[in-house]
Amino acid sequence: MHGGQEQAFAAYARLFAAGEVLVCELDLEGRFVAVNPAMAALLGYSADALRGSSYIDFVHPDDRAAAAGHGQSLHDRPGEVIAFRNRCIHQDGRVLWLSWHAVVERGRVYTMACDVTARVQAEKAVEREHANAARAIAESEARLGALCDHIPAIVYIKDEGGAYLFINRFFEALLGRRREDVLGKTDREVLPAAAAEAFGRAEQQVRTRGEPVECEEQLGGIGDGSRAYYSVKFPLRRSDGAVVAICGVSTDITRRKQAEAALVELNESLERRVAERTASAEDASRAKSEFLARMSHELRTPLNAILGYSELIEDEMRERGDQGFVPDILRIRAAGKHLLSLINDILDISKIEAGKMLVHIEEFTVGALVDEVVATSRPLIEKGRNTFRLEVSPSVGGMRSDPLKIRQCLLNLLSNAGKFTHGGQVTLSVNRTLVNGRAWVSFQVSDSGIGIAPEHIGQLFREFYQVDGSSTRRYGGTGLGLVITQRLCHMLGGEIRVVSKPGQGSTFTLELPAIHIEAGGPEVALELDVLSEKDVARARVAVRELCQKLGARPLSLQKIATIVSELARNMVLYAGGGKLLVGSVGVDRKCVFIRSVDEGSGIPDLDAILAGRRVSRNGRGLGLIGTKRLADGFRIHTGPTGTWIEAEVNL
Repeated sequence: MHGGQEQAFAAYARLFAAGEVLVCELDLEGRFVAVNPAMAALLGYSADALRGSSYIDFVHPDDRAAAAGHGQSLHDRPGEVIAFRNRCIHQDGRVLWLSWHAVVERGRVYTMACDVTARVQAEKAVEREHANAARAIAESEARLGALCDHIPAIVYIKDEGGAYLFINRFFEALLGRRREDVLGKTDREVLPAAAAEAFGRAEQQVRTRGEPVECEEQLGGIGDGSRAYYSVKFPLRRSDGAVVAICGVSTDITRRKQAEAALVELNESLERRVAERTASAEDASRAKSEFLARMSHELRTPLNAILGYSELIEDEMRERGDQGFVPDILRIRAAGKHLLSLINDILDISKIEAGKMLVHIEEFTVGALVDEVVATSRPLIEKGRNTFRLEVSPSVGGMRSDPLKIRQCLLNLLSNAGKFTHGGQVTLSVNRTLVNGRAWVSFQVSDSGIGIAPEHIGQLFREFYQVDGSSTRRYGGTGLGLVITQRLCHMLGGEIRVVSKPGQGSTFTLELPAIHIEAGGPEVALELDVLSEKDVARARVAVRELCQKLGARPLSLQKIATIVSELARNMVLYAGGGKLLVGSVGVDRKCVFIRSVDEGSGIPDLDAILAGRRVSRNGRGLGLIGTKRLADGFRIHTGPTGTWIEAEVNL
């Protein structure tokens, strides 16, 4: 051996002894010839103890047959490096996994190995986790499949191309085909043409928007005929957000639709019957009221004569100095005045019911009207040893309404307050407020009198109603004052409210619009800005309150609320907002108009909206085409300067 080779051999020998790589040399019989310290330490023996020992004795019994096969391969293919892995036994009985590389050269087997015990254990742990995950997924799919199979609705999943990946048993039974015959096929291969087209429309929206879609579908040719379904269709996504499938759940709502249609028909039938009977009753009441209204002259003339003659007789008796009959004459006059007041009340209520009471609109200052009312009412109030207090807001301003009817309402309320209060206080407060864009004037009459029990408050505005018999005898009155006040208040577009507690007094609040909605041509009562969805809800409430005061029927109120929502919402969605105008039309104020106004560049695609091809958000709502059908009158104008859409509804 040359000197250079000897040095290299010595260097390799030192590496063989000091390295951490497991190195050993075997003879062809499989006995250890040389073992480096790392190999000896791994097996738990000394190098000398291993030398001469058989390699196969340290191999795990279950791997010895394979180890013998590897040895034979080395003998059969000398010079070729062969890799294999097996388990070896440590001196203390531990099992170690070793990865070997071996080659046969010059009658010797040279090997290198590394300890892969930790790696094998990690691989086995991963394999167990994968097996557990696969088992959990299989169990979850089985549970989900069982759940879907027991849902009384159509459930399906389709891939991106529209081919079915899953259908539940309900859908399977509805189609009358086995699940295996449907999977992998598209709607056009499975469903009738009309049903396939209905399915495809909603699923195309899901693909376009990438969001869930809710809709109602009419599916013909499936099962026992055409049926209605409520469907929810939504995308299934990968972890990166890409849509990989579409899932659909469709519930049969045919019976519900039939029940709704029957209910609508029943309601319409009931409404017609109620309207017919109400009209009959109103005709009878109107005939009675018209009779009384025509008799006003015949009733008042004799009473005025009695009162006039009683005054003449009184004057004549006093001139003669005969005072004996004066008290009786005064009683006759007082009884006549009371009877005249009763007849006036009856005739007023009859005129109102017969539609003969007219509203005369004029402009006036509220302060001047209140001063006249106070001048008339104060003596009656102070007659019962009461104090009177007046509170008028400086901003109350003027009104455009019927001052005589407002005066009569206030006189009735102040008269009642003075009548039922003794040694207390009566207060009249007047304020002006702005509610939903409309100015209102509030007249509040408060007293510290006897008050009203809760069970009687609901009956106060009923004709001829009084709290009890003793009240009639003690305080007098016809029981018509509050009824007339309420009717006059409604004629002026207002409302009256009462709050009272026994022994603590009462507060009556009269709320009237500062500008009365006149009969005749259209007059705007509300003007509201609608710029967002919140404004839509606010407008709906404001218009509903106004139409309730105009006497709208419940069904008309529902129609009005729906139309207001649709017009305002379409204006927000398609035009970015605008104004909503509401007012009355017609001589008898039995019709209201709702007008949405966009002063911008107009609503785009208006023809498509009216044709029903574009509707409200998420496909819900009636849209303008539904509004047009719902309204009793519908007009539209659009141009470069803006758009207005107007609907009329009969009250």
